Amino acid sequence: MFRTRHWKISRAVAAGWLIIAAAVVFSTESASQTLQSSSSLANNPAHVDGMLLRAHFLQERSNHDEAISVLQEALQTTRMTLGLYHESQFELLDSLIASEVANENWRRVDDLNALLLHLYGKIYAHDAVNLEQGLEKVTRWHVDALRYDLDGRTVPHLREARKLFKARLRLAQTADSPDMRKIERLQEGIRIAETHLIMQSDSHMDELRKQQALRRAWLLSSLD
Repeated sequence: MFRTRHWKISRAVAAGWLIIAAAVVFSTESASQTLQSSSSLANNPAHVDGMLLRAHFLQERSNHDEAISVLQEALQTTRMTLGLYHESQFELLDSLIASEVANENWRRVDDLNALLLHLYGKIYAHDAVNLEQGLEKVTRWHVDALRYDLDGRTVPHLREARKLFKARLRLAQTADSPDMRKIERLQEGIRIAETHLIMQSDSHMDELRKQQALRRAWLLSSLD
């Protein structure tokens, strides 16, 4: 999914997340640009297929900015013609994410994954198999973001990963034939996420104590 030569590995979390990446079987929607579509386009969902093909053509030529524009219009058209919660959006979102990844626009990738998670929860609320696939996909994003320190937002990604592992664990535990190995791997993912959250908290407190000590030293020196 990503090209590692552009990544800077975060040593603070890489070791734990390499374990997750090797072991785990892999909501708020962000504000999007307002796109204007003609009335004929808005009433013709089949045209979305043509836009998707054009976007793939542009992606193959590394023209990701134009591909993103086409995909955003296709997504808007789909939402107007088929409704806010239709599974046809998944392929468009996957393609949008691929182009944003290519552009290394990590905050936008995070926003799109949040939208993806929201849609999976709405569309497949009563379909455990498809819901798990969606949760797994978004989990992979947060794990990769942590492993390679893509946007420097360690704590938010840890929290989201922990939440997703817990949701997947609930699904795994309530399955007709629970996969005990998968349950154990998900439990391990939760444990690692929580451990790193504690580490991040301790590191933050240590930094605060250092700053306080420096301020006290400065005040004392100013009194001499």
